Amino acid sequence: MSRGMAGMVLFIASEIMLFGGLFAAYFFVRNQATEWPPGEIEHIAGWELPAILTAILISSSITAHFGILGVKSGNQNLFKIGIALAVALGSAFIAGQIYEWFVLMDEGLTAESGVYGSTFYLITGFHGAHVIAGLCMLVVVLARATQRDFTAGRHLFADAAVLYWHFVDVVWVFVFSVVYLLSQ
Repeated sequence: MSRGMAGMVLFIASEIMLFGGLFAAYFFVRNQATEWPPGEIEHIAGWELPAILTAILISSSITAHFGILGVKSGNQNLFKIGIALAVALGSAFIAGQIYEWFVLMDEGLTAESGVYGSTFYLITGFHGAHVIAGLCMLVVVLARATQRDFTAGRHLFADAAVLYWHFVDVVWVFVFSVVYLLSQ
């Protein structure tokens, strides 16, 4: 493993600890509550939109993976198409999250709605920030790909960016399962 990839793996390990702390706090607070969600707070509108967003995000990870396979095999077109689709799907995910937040805020669920609203927005917000960071990395990869900056033998940054993107997707599966499905 190259030093650059080892650095990304260590960075992702630190991010796993961050999300582990967020989930630990969520479970602690939830365990202390007599009812979850609290009676005065409307339940999260539903799991349908987040399920669609989950499918979109997983699809983006698959397309990014095919993009990396493309650059490793010397297929620049597959590389660019895969990364471009990942950026488009990741952007659709973020747009869907923003839409959901506005809907929930209109229904009265805000970060000031108590511990339920706070933990919901904290976890989904931290994840959203990580998706945006991953999208920024993928946009840089795409911009460099248009300049043919990556080759079958030189693609570390692209590989590391896609690894981070996979991490962000896996974290979302946990967020979706815990925050949406287990809260029903």
